[in-house]
Amino acid sequence: MRPQKPVKLAIYGAGGLGREIAVLIRDINASRKQYDVIGFFDDGKKQNTVIDGLKVLGGINDINATKILLNLVIAIANPAIKKKLIGKIKNQKIKFPILIHPGCWPGDEKRNALGSGSILGAGVILTTQIEIGDFVLVNLGTTIGHDVKIGSFSSIMPGASISGRVKLGEQSLVGTGARILQNIAIGAKSIVGAGAVVTKSFGDGSRLMGVPAVEVER
Repeated sequence: MRPQKPVKLAIYGAGGLGREIAVLIRDINASRKQYDVIGFFDDGKKQNTVIDGLKVLGGINDINATKILLNLVIAIANPAIKKKLIGKIKNQKIKFPILIHPGCWPGDEKRNALGSGSILGAGVILTTQIEIGDFVLVNLGTTIGHDVKIGSFSSIMPGASISGRVKLGEQSLVGTGARILQNIAIGAKSIVGAGAVVTKSFGDGSRLMGVPAVEVER
């Protein structure tokens, strides 16, 4: 059997997260080249600028105009901006791959479900019966316990810990080093601040800070 040809891939977002994802893809390619990274797209960067060896190819209009089959990774951490951006991509030739760093432990592959466009970084640990929605970022060194559900477009920052049977609503952000204890539900569009320890459930749009976490004004 002939080896499969690497698929073309670009990254939307040429900031720090995009550069980190470029490294993640290089690590994926280290054992067998799966992706041919053609560059960045970013509406906030000048076209043809070179960042970490990859060219900025344009913005959303250029994505929608492309004629080739292209895998696109969304390197945006802000959940609301991420969802809005994805809604602007209308080109049927664009596909959104699931990226799993080789240093991630994905847990029970038969019982864990990952949505389109989701990203699992290095050192991430999953256990079993976990549902991760579309376009979810799970960043470096995060642990996720059994029976957790994470809503689409959410972002989990490095070193967070999510215990068993937690439900996290869509478009939520969990800050670096935050802890969410077991059997807790946090509503959609919520923010858990860096280092917070969540010990009870909260509704939609919550902004949580402290140990134990309390709701603060929006």
